[in-house]
Amino acid sequence: MKNKQLPIPLGRIESFSDGVIAIIITLMIFQIKVPTIDSAATSNVIWTQIYSMFQPFVAYLLSFVMVGVLWVNHHQFLRQLKHADRNLLWHNLHLLFWMCILPIPTNFLGQDFKKPEVTALYGFVMFMCAFAFALMREYVNRHPHLFIDNLSVELRAKQRKKLITSASLYLISIFAGYISIYISLFIFVLIPAVYFVPTNIIVSERGE
Repeated sequence: MKNKQLPIPLGRIESFSDGVIAIIITLMIFQIKVPTIDSAATSNVIWTQIYSMFQPFVAYLLSFVMVGVLWVNHHQFLRQLKHADRNLLWHNLHLLFWMCILPIPTNFLGQDFKKPEVTALYGFVMFMCAFAFALMREYVNRHPHLFIDNLSVELRAKQRKKLITSASLYLISIFAGYISIYISLFIFVLIPAVYFVPTNIIVSERGE
């Protein structure tokens, strides 16, 4: 008799993932160094010190949106499942691992975004996040019993295509910065913008 993995409720994987993602967002904001303003500082000095936080703040904003997009898609992905299994837990941990690395390139991006090595590191980490997400979705595609009943095949194909496209663009961004860092930055802004277009969960009446 073939051994079967016991189904695992989705609540546990969702709660753990939400907690990790919340910590990631918190760690990133702590990397913005707030200058100490001397009581005798002039207005120009104060505004100069405030402006020094602008670049790190923009880097944080970008990564905040990136993490937000991953969180929203992770939430929607889990809504398409009936339950999880042990292998899916490991795929989810793989995704969370790369998301936990994101504060590091975010810090570098906030220090000097004009270095191609910095955009390459940022692009690499985002590529690995997209790759890990794609692996997790492919695992479920190969085990369709994990999906809710009658989930549209068209929707699954559309989401798979979007993930592959995102991973490919992030891979390009790793090397594009050596041509122009603005190509990499454009990719970093483009992908979250595309994901702002909502995707509804479609259930096929015929179970196609």
